[in-house]
Amino acid sequence: MFDLSSISLSLNAIISIIWLIVLFAILVSEKMEKAIASWLIAWILILLQVFYDPSWAESSSQIASIYIYHNLDIFAFIIWMMIISWIAKDSWVFKYIALVIVKKVKWSPIKLFFILSYLAFFLTIFISNIPTIIIMAPIVILIAKKLKLNVMPYIIWIITFANLGWAVTPISDPTTYYQAKTLGFSFFEVLTNTWLIMFVVSIISAIYLYIIFRKDINQKVDLKKLELVVPKNYIRNRSMLFESIFVLSVVILLIIFKEYILEYFWLKLDNWTVTLFGAFLLILITKRSVSKILKKKVDYATLFFFAWLFVVVWALEYNWVIEKLAEELIVITNWSKSLLLLMFTMWSSILSVFIDNVPYNIAMVSTLESFKSSWVIVWSAWTALAWWLNSCTSIWWAGSPIGSACNVIALWQAEKSKVFINFLKYLMIWVPLVLINSFVAYLILYFRYMI
Repeated sequence: MFDLSSISLSLNAIISIIWLIVLFAILVSEKMEKAIASWLIAWILILLQVFYDPSWAESSSQIASIYIYHNLDIFAFIIWMMIISWIAKDSWVFKYIALVIVKKVKWSPIKLFFILSYLAFFLTIFISNIPTIIIMAPIVILIAKKLKLNVMPYIIWIITFANLGWAVTPISDPTTYYQAKTLGFSFFEVLTNTWLIMFVVSIISAIYLYIIFRKDINQKVDLKKLELVVPKNYIRNRSMLFESIFVLSVVILLIIFKEYILEYFWLKLDNWTVTLFGAFLLILITKRSVSKILKKKVDYATLFFFAWLFVVVWALEYNWVIEKLAEELIVITNWSKSLLLLMFTMWSSILSVFIDNVPYNIAMVSTLESFKSSWVIVWSAWTALAWWLNSCTSIWWAGSPIGSACNVIALWQAEKSKVFINFLKYLMIWVPLVLINSFVAYLILYFRYMI
């Protein structure tokens, strides 16, 4: 039996856990704006000195600031993609793409369900989930509104499949890249060990979501009026349309081929650099006002929410909460490889509802590294756990509206279009699917590595 009393946690660790739960309760209640809630809890943790270490910093706030500083590339990446996507949206490029798609599938909601879901899945494999969400969210919102369908299922579909796609290759997400680099896995090792899991899980997710939203998917639309719609008539600014498509294409291609650019041209590009270039180029060629763009097109509330959420969750890592829980699982499973894998899988599935993916991944990669270096578990079990972390992270963090950056951005895009998705309702839809998919991933890993 899992006995929390057997885990030696510091006072700061206990304080960090309590205030994380408080933050989650506030977010579920929706009684306070998300950015203000995370800001308040982060300030309380800093005030309570949970980060204080006199050996290398003068105050708790300095250490928290250092952590935010080390994640500035993530925030900058989101800002540049916001700018690119909103300038592109002003040209109505997304509306044009949306109308072309729906015309091709003859305005069928069920065909749109599968096409948009797997489009998000495959885009994520190559360009990462954040750009996928920023590109796809306006498209699915416009399609749903044009067909007079419920927008919520479409948003949940692309969140689901954008999260699933990020485990397939090391370039799909910064956390996947970090895992592969730190644990020593190549591009093709990640691809060959995760594609089957994610493909099977995607099918299960499609079936589950179809059952949940079958009324919305099978809803009839007025084809007589819709067939008269001509996509090209919805182009507001033709020159801006082509400029937006050009810049988006350049950004996507650079993100896909950045590893090859490094190998053959010795030029190291990251997502931050690529999107910074794309935003600059699009502002330049469309002659937009930088001050207006920064004022109107960047959602600073979302960025503040991310920053302070990272601080709140990092308090767990800083005080060794996640590592101690992981090590305790080793003990209570009595070194059983299969039981250890199952416990890790299901425990992390539940924990992921509360914890953002970036700090959690950093902590778990460190834990796996310590297991490997100290030989506390046999090689086959360690390998299974490594692929478990790589595969299951993409399953878990669609389970909560705050589970990953792409979730928050997708819901932000929806709110900008006057579509609001209840926090608790989201959890009720997704938590069962997280548990189902986690168990399926466990079975695949078990039969592949444990037998």
